[in-house]
Amino acid sequence: MARRPFRILLVAATPIELDLTVTWLRERATSSRGSILCFEATEVEVLFTGIGLAAASYTLGLRFGSGEQRPDYALQAGLAGAIDRKIAIGSVVQVVSESLGDTGATEPDGTWLSLTDMGLPPGEPFGEMEVAYVPPSGIATPFPIVHGVTVAQTTGSAERLRQLRVRWPEAQVETMEGAAFFRACLDAGLEPVQLRAISNYVEPRDRAKWQLSEAIFSLDAALQDLLGSFLGGFDVGVE
Repeated sequence: MARRPFRILLVAATPIELDLTVTWLRERATSSRGSILCFEATEVEVLFTGIGLAAASYTLGLRFGSGEQRPDYALQAGLAGAIDRKIAIGSVVQVVSESLGDTGATEPDGTWLSLTDMGLPPGEPFGEMEVAYVPPSGIATPFPIVHGVTVAQTTGSAERLRQLRVRWPEAQVETMEGAAFFRACLDAGLEPVQLRAISNYVEPRDRAKWQLSEAIFSLDAALQDLLGSFLGGFDVGVE
């Protein structure tokens, strides 16, 4: 039976997060077609969505609705802030759940309302608790498992952090595109794999404490280790 390459869709918000990994892949690829890097039995398709829920939702919807080959493995990589201070700055984690952290409304007294609080639940795959979980059969990685919350505006005040912890007590890291990636993949029948390197703690905003360069280096080192396991001859049959 004819064989086709195993297709990995590698997603990030911005090129800077994947620059080292894309260079590493290009140096090892046997050929390329636009954003697709080809190896012996594997293809890595690189997709940059832009920052935030709106940009990620549009770009992923466009990709999955384009009629192009359906990826076999969807991997999102980027940076995140840690709500859980037990998570070390610079460490790489796998996010297995996401919620829409600041989509909703604010009452006159400052109380924050989620979509369900407003009577407008977001629907599947977010479930009754407004959390989208990766299926239990999700693809394993060697990275610690954490729960995420996706925000349109990164948390930068003690009061907003308090509200976030009250409404989403399970959340350990804060992202800006994770929920859109989970929604798009789950709707397309794919198991999403989301890796995040921690660049800062979620606290009153102080950019001087952020370690962006260190986090990006950690992220790309982790990605190269993970992707390297696919590049030695992993293939699948044509459907």
